[in-house]
Amino acid sequence: MNAPEERNGWRALWLGVGALVLAWPMFPVGVVLGVASLVVGAKAQRRARRRNVLAPGATPGMVLGAVGLAMAAAAAAMAVVIGPETTGYNKCMQTANTKIDEEACRDRYLPKIEEKLHLPEGSLSGAVLP
Repeated sequence: MNAPEERNGWRALWLGVGALVLAWPMFPVGVVLGVASLVVGAKAQRRARRRNVLAPGATPGMVLGAVGLAMAAAAAAMAVVIGPETTGYNKCMQTANTKIDEEACRDRYLPKIEEKLHLPEGSLSGAVLP
């Protein structure tokens, strides 16, 4: 049977992978998994050091978790910064009945997003937002 340090090391790795994968599309989950990978990995390493054994996966899991946590924080900041514009854009697109209405939504909200993100004018013109 695998030692607890080994199991927890691998668990930290999988939590870190989950944090990295879910950091952008589901940033709250990415934050939780990132923190969990750091905690589980640190505990596995500490226990392995005391028992003079290895905790495979703990260090890479902690690294992936930290990167996932940073990406999730960036996604959360982005949601806060352009949240009102994306919400307005989505509501506008839901009520748009024609291609002209959809174009009006793009013309109204995409320049606001470009301005907030300091992007060149027209850089989001071909973008498809959710």
